[in-house]
Amino acid sequence: MLRKKDLKALWRIERRTLFSVTIGTLLACFSVVALTMPYRFAGGGIIGIALIAEYAWGISPAWVVGIGNALLLVWGWKALSPRFAMWTIYVTVLSSVSIPLMEMFEYPLLENTILAAVLAGMVAGLGFGMLFRADASSGGMDIIAMVLRKRRGVDIGAASFYLNAAVLTLSIVVVDVESILMGALLLYVESLMVDRVVRSFNRRTQVTVISDKPHEIAQFIVNELDRTATVLPAVGAYSGKEGKMLVVVLTRRQSVSLKAFVHQVDPGAFLIFADVAEVVGKGFKGWDKTA
Repeated sequence: MLRKKDLKALWRIERRTLFSVTIGTLLACFSVVALTMPYRFAGGGIIGIALIAEYAWGISPAWVVGIGNALLLVWGWKALSPRFAMWTIYVTVLSSVSIPLMEMFEYPLLENTILAAVLAGMVAGLGFGMLFRADASSGGMDIIAMVLRKRRGVDIGAASFYLNAAVLTLSIVVVDVESILMGALLLYVESLMVDRVVRSFNRRTQVTVISDKPHEIAQFIVNELDRTATVLPAVGAYSGKEGKMLVVVLTRRQSVSLKAFVHQVDPGAFLIFADVAEVVGKGFKGWDKTA
């Protein structure tokens, strides 16, 4: 059981995450209700499935998002980290409450549907980008992708792309081809916006950590981030002090988690973050994908 002191420390770490996740979720919900549903655009992921249910049977997306994420969490619970699961639950509950409230209002329609699709993608991309930067998840296809990576070693980016494409194609049963193309445009703009917010979502970050507590940090990387690291001997040029240096390659989300953890256990640590254009090897891109 967490002590009061532990709860305060957890709140200091996660309060910014709470703000980003809340605002990001509200923006994503607004994009669906005000900028996607009125134009009957198709979508991807669990939102795309929710839109199909809305267009076909008039079921509010809140029900599909809530029930769908609950089922996916039960299915993949053992493969997900507690933090990932808890933030997914928070996003699911907030979405299930926000969408019905937003549906109570009427929103002005744009005559230019292309402009509407672009605007919807920008708003949703900003929202999801805030989620990803905070190392949180909107659930849905993120859960499936995470479980597939954990159990099958499937690349998260590739899994998300194919799952979203499948849902987008399935939308042909309720909307016309033009609406699907508008949905594809929406998703494209959304991905560009997410990329802007999180600084190239598909890239990786090489983190070099020089700390007096290399063992604790290494254990966090292995147990919580499901990665490994290279531990190297290091000697300070000025002090002559011997120590350890860790080098690890992470996703953008994971680098944020590592930074927060290092700040908690060793505020005097020295960290270097470097963008990496491509990573080939176990846990990242396989050799068969390079050409």
